[in-house]
Amino acid sequence: MGTKMTRRDLLKASGVTAGGLVLGASTAPEGCDPEISDPKTRNTYFAKLKPYYPGTETLGEQEMRITFLGTTCLPRLTQACNSVFVELGNGESFVFDCGTGVIPKYYAMNIGLRKMDKIFLTHLHADHFSDLIFIYGFGPSDDRRTPLYVWGPSKSNVVDPIDQVTIYEDGTAAFCKSIQDAMRWHNESQSFLPSSVVGYTPPAWAPQDKVDAYDLVGFDVPWNETSVVYQDDEKGVTITAFPAVHCRQGSVSYKLEWNGLSMIFAGDTKPNYYMVDAASPGVDVLIHEIVVPVDVWAERATGVSPSDTEHFAIARRGAQMVQDSSHTPQRAFGYILSQLEVPPRLAVGTHFQAADDTIEAAMADIRAHYPQGDLIIATDLMVINVTKDLVEARRAVVSDFTWQPPVQFDRTLGQAKYSNEDGSGNPTMQLDPNARLIDPALWEA
Repeated sequence: MGTKMTRRDLLKASGVTAGGLVLGASTAPEGCDPEISDPKTRNTYFAKLKPYYPGTETLGEQEMRITFLGTTCLPRLTQACNSVFVELGNGESFVFDCGTGVIPKYYAMNIGLRKMDKIFLTHLHADHFSDLIFIYGFGPSDDRRTPLYVWGPSKSNVVDPIDQVTIYEDGTAAFCKSIQDAMRWHNESQSFLPSSVVGYTPPAWAPQDKVDAYDLVGFDVPWNETSVVYQDDEKGVTITAFPAVHCRQGSVSYKLEWNGLSMIFAGDTKPNYYMVDAASPGVDVLIHEIVVPVDVWAERATGVSPSDTEHFAIARRGAQMVQDSSHTPQRAFGYILSQLEVPPRLAVGTHFQAADDTIEAAMADIRAHYPQGDLIIATDLMVINVTKDLVEARRAVVSDFTWQPPVQFDRTLGQAKYSNEDGSGNPTMQLDPNARLIDPALWEA
């Protein structure tokens, strides 16, 4: 990790104070276009964080690193949809949600698909799972030659209101099977490359007959109770799921515990006492969604001005319905924090369109109930290192032109499905033998 900072140094560097967020009101962040002075189009807070350079630091054996790769529900260039990557000093890593647009961020952070083999979904909204398709589909032709394991809520058991009979198979295990079936063409087309590892033995918690990278193994997590859903005694990792309240029955939040450190990832949820109970004993990092006020959502998500009273009223009603069914207002997050017996070492708001104006308003609302305690608003490429002595937030410095991380040649791969007699992969076996191809000699001459 980087140089150790005192609590006071960290607060000063991050701009967090007991009264809220310190924002530069008249100057753009260093390195930004000086013409960009609109608080809607800059994030001074993030720019002031100390830099972190991926690949330059070895994670300590007693350390946890949490990286935000997606932090909004409405994707934009600065923020992909939701995803958090957790690395532990014992070599383990976990993905919590993997929404639209997060893969380039993972690659920029030097995180390859092999490390993304254990994914925990909070619910099955597209902004929380969309890039699972890429992770699954291209893992075998990249560097993950073992099964992909996905945890998520069990079936909702909601009765269809039209026929008042049907209960859909909408749990995570069924969801994963449907993806595997739907991607048959993709998977076969890539299977002139090896998709397994010789001698691979699945972990004790996994099905022992699933050994191929095109095996997509889904685990149903009970959404209506608190339960341990992942336990690795050898590596000392426990992940517990507990109910979230979001849009439809079938959402969960997760708590990861390891080596005396802990983090909670709420996913999407209305304010609830399940969270208060899970976080009250104390947690190092509490990551919870917040949403902008209804008026802000209505105006910016629809482009309708409040001066257009008729249409703005329609937009506002829609935004209010979404909030009422699904989300935590920023002020409510402050109330949740105020109800915890032991405050988190760091509270993090996410799922939020982060810019100077929205951050300043959110901090003021949260601080109305939670005047003290370390608090930040996440954006993409924010990195939090956690030890027993320090919780430090930094901003990753990455290149826009980074390729995926290098493949590791440390395993013996199995034979590809579409192979020649000598066992080598045959890349043309599935092509139309009568296809009108151009002779390579013509372009290579």
